[in-house]
Amino acid sequence: MINSVFLIGRTLLDKENFYSFIDSRLLYLLNQHGARIDIRNYCAIKNDIIRNRKLQSSNIEELIIQISKALMPVGYEKIILKFILPSIEFAQIHFIYPFDDAKRTLEILSKNFRLLLIDNQDNKILKTLNSHNLGKYFDGCILPSMDRDPNKKNLKLILNMLEITPKEVILIGDRLDSYVQIANKLEIISILLPTYPFNTRVHRNQNDVPTLTLNELSELPDTISAMEQK
Repeated sequence: MINSVFLIGRTLLDKENFYSFIDSRLLYLLNQHGARIDIRNYCAIKNDIIRNRKLQSSNIEELIIQISKALMPVGYEKIILKFILPSIEFAQIHFIYPFDDAKRTLEILSKNFRLLLIDNQDNKILKTLNSHNLGKYFDGCILPSMDRDPNKKNLKLILNMLEITPKEVILIGDRLDSYVQIANKLEIISILLPTYPFNTRVHRNQNDVPTLTLNELSELPDTISAMEQK
């Protein structure tokens, strides 16, 4: 019987405007430093980096470095990152917010399950959720290493500490190559909620295939309820 739901914090946040702002700023900086690239080619390079899993994490700084490396001479990525950091800080404050259906979804789930949020060590996601009065729906917060997703060993250790078996858990994540893959290896039910811009990724092998893929947060309560009845 399912009694716990692990939610990757990113699945609750709408970041499309954040990435649009960073894209425009990064494109400007790249051209200022001699890249000579238009938005169409920029997006093609960014999507290739994401689709082909050239990122170790979902860290925006890592994405910026990889895009810069693809377009600029060696060493320029550090210069570009230095110039864009103030824009990232601005965008994180003004352009990241919970999806419209986040509050209602968490209200329903928290009545029936223990909710555990997975965030990074800097607690940025939790801080954003708390600023919208959503942190109260979680029974705890799991903190992997800084800017890294947890590995199979760490997640198994967390289950043991909480005295939860894999059959009692649903893990909801946004990346095929991290949370979904780890959940599958531990025989945990995995639900993929793709978030922009990582929704361009495709399956590579059976370990990448989630138990279910949903398009909206609001689908979660009914979906989990239906699973319990089977």
